[in-house]
Amino acid sequence: MAERPVFHEKRLDALLAFWEARRKGGSVPDRADFDPIEMRSWLGHLMLVDWAAGRWVYRLYGTAFVDAFRREMTGKSIDELPAEQAALLRIEYEKVRVEAAPAWRTYSAQFAHGTLDGRQQWQLGQTWERLILPLSDGGSDVTLVMVAAYQIGGQTA
Repeated sequence: MAERPVFHEKRLDALLAFWEARRKGGSVPDRADFDPIEMRSWLGHLMLVDWAAGRWVYRLYGTAFVDAFRREMTGKSIDELPAEQAALLRIEYEKVRVEAAPAWRTYSAQFAHGTLDGRQQWQLGQTWERLILPLSDGGSDVTLVMVAAYQIGGQTA
């Protein structure tokens, strides 16, 4: 693995250590190695994204993301996101899948927000820190990624 990151959000450090403890002889952990009860402190900030038929599809889209982005993505493909965002995620997830190694980044962006009824729309600047971890479904190939992300700092209009 590349040099270990220094996260602002210490829950990401803990999740990376949790993932590393489940590696068997350096291989990618199996998703069955992760008990949701043991992961409760991260659950709202997790996404599970399946690699299926050449597409990345959200198996789980944590409540923190639904609340932050006002959009439920469980069961949907990343292709339903804005094109620029989908392209970036495709590259990022594919790198983790091919290299079978974690990746991380901190990023700032303007995110569209609005009321649930769609009557009001606005942009908020946010900075997020994210960790992407490869998982398998019992084999040696990476078949899904676990993504944890936390907003750091405040929001700006």
